[in-house]
Amino acid sequence: MIFQWFFWKLLKLAFLISFLLTFLLFILQITRIDRIILQLPLHESAPFMFLWFFYYLCYMLPMSFFISYSILLFELKESKKLYLFQSFGIDTKSFYTKSLVPTFPLFVALLLSFIMLGEEDISHVRRQLTIKYYALIITSIPPKSFHTFGQFTFYVENRREGDLEGVFFKFQEGVVIAKRARVEEEHITFEKGSLLTQREDRTFSTDFNTYRLSLHMVMEREKELPVERYVVGSLNLLLSLLFMGFVHLPLWLIEQHHKFYYAVGLLSLLYQATLFFIRQSL
Repeated sequence: MIFQWFFWKLLKLAFLISFLLTFLLFILQITRIDRIILQLPLHESAPFMFLWFFYYLCYMLPMSFFISYSILLFELKESKKLYLFQSFGIDTKSFYTKSLVPTFPLFVALLLSFIMLGEEDISHVRRQLTIKYYALIITSIPPKSFHTFGQFTFYVENRREGDLEGVFFKFQEGVVIAKRARVEEEHITFEKGSLLTQREDRTFSTDFNTYRLSLHMVMEREKELPVERYVVGSLNLLLSLLFMGFVHLPLWLIEQHHKFYYAVGLLSLLYQATLFFIRQSL
């Protein structure tokens, strides 16, 4: 009964901490892509926000279990309940071992979510939204003005019924100068112009009647890291269990609330730093 009560408090607090951490991270993220999210239709931006929030909620949950486990144990110690449990023969480490059994199905579900949905999937959806945003910007550039966005610089002399006239388009691999252009979803079709590219300090010019350019090709290539989601996801769960077992040491060495919370905060930073360095080394 005691361990069931402890587990439900642990579960509720872990989800609350994970939600708060994810929400704070989401606020930081949204300031970087607020223009894309706000200008695109809701049916295109909403799936990205849902996937992003779901992924990082799951990602933060293992560390949140460690934080909530530490807080609950320290509160039991401060309220003298931990000493009362010990007088009945209930060891402190029993809370750890008894908590592992009911959390096992949840950790398995988290591992499956890490396998099915990785950070590269979130980056892919964000890249798709960025391309759609760029296409929207190109079709709304005022005539006789340069506009720089991302890796591109675009100039339009005139606009007529969806066609762009007198177009200058600079991207990472070269420059396109054309009499007309039309944006078709995620492609730009140029008509009667020239493509300028530079190789080995030499400039090459190629004339064309029609040149179709995909915005996918001129953006930075995505990094494919299929192994990362398995390794980082598994280590995320293992670190949670490791840190939960380690917290019994500072539990008895630290008396003041603020010192204990500082220790938990430092351990949480160490937790995330470990995952970061592992991800960078893959």
